Amino acid sequence: MVALKRFRVTGPSFADLVPYAGLVDNGVLLLKDGSLMAGWYFAGPDSESATDLERNEQSRQINAVLSRLGSGWMIQVEAIRIPTVDYPSEDRCHFPDPVTRAIDAERRSHFAREQGHFESKHALILTYRPLESKKTALSKYIYSDEESRKKSYADTVLFVFKNAVRELEQYFANTLSIRRMETRETVERGGERIARYDELLQFARFCTTGESHPIRLPDVPMRPSDPLLRNGRDDPPKHRPWRL
Repeated sequence: MVALKRFRVTGPSFADLVPYAGLVDNGVLLLKDGSLMAGWYFAGPDSESATDLERNEQSRQINAVLSRLGSGWMIQVEAIRIPTVDYPSEDRCHFPDPVTRAIDAERRSHFAREQGHFESKHALILTYRPLESKKTALSKYIYSDEESRKKSYADTVLFVFKNAVRELEQYFANTLSIRRMETRETVERGGERIARYDELLQFARFCTTGESHPIRLPDVPMRPSDPLLRNGRDDPPKHRPWRL
């Protein structure tokens, strides 16, 4: 008999390391520890042309918004670099003279190359973990259906989280250009089927695997997100996306 113990992998698998459990609402991701997560893409004003007074005022407004959050909240700011070859087409060029049009054509051919050009995106991730007197299992966060008259503890937590997300988005909209990561619907097969894609799940997949493309959501609600994120792999990915 051959001893197989030395050939067994005892370390954590990719599914053990990924904290995401599944989508419980539009743009709301449930984590395995009971936390809830939402995200936005944002862009701020041009800081290079702003004065020190303007930058200080913007920082004051953002700090005032974040100070409204109590215990159990976490903010993550991600800066990612994505390869791009996108440049306005020639029919969208409105330069009036031949010189500026020639400069624009040269820039277009330069950006049309397959490598060496990246686009920066900034993401704001909000995570909320309810405070509890004792540790509970994930079963406490099983969500009731819409027809149920009795709301579970998870429904109450989700209600509080969605209200905080809505208020935070309203306050941030006065300072930043912000767009929520939500579930988008697309008509397929000539209108015979409606497919749903979630941007937050797509962003989570990009952060874990380095692959950025839409992920179609299954028809079964609250399906575990591990198979959607791991892309058939059991080991943690060796190549990480460029995150600053």
